[in-house]
Amino acid sequence: MKLQHQHAGRNIFISPGSDAGYAPGSFVICAIGGGAEGWSISHIGPSGRGQDLGEEYFFATPEDALEFTKELIEMLPG
Repeated sequence: MKLQHQHAGRNIFISPGSDAGYAPGSFVICAIGGGAEGWSISHIGPSGRGQDLGEEYFFATPEDALEFTKELIEMLPG
């Protein structure tokens, strides 16, 4: 799987670890426990800090998280 994607002009990254170091406005799909415990989605805000979008909801695979992220991006205002 590619580690960087674009959807509707938004950057989506797949990270084997944390969401640290990504540009503001990016979405980051993060492995939890190396992926064995699931995958979470973060959005990097203007301050450069990530906000977990799923709270306690995790995805089984990075592909599932990527598809959900694309759907989420499509719901965002212009």
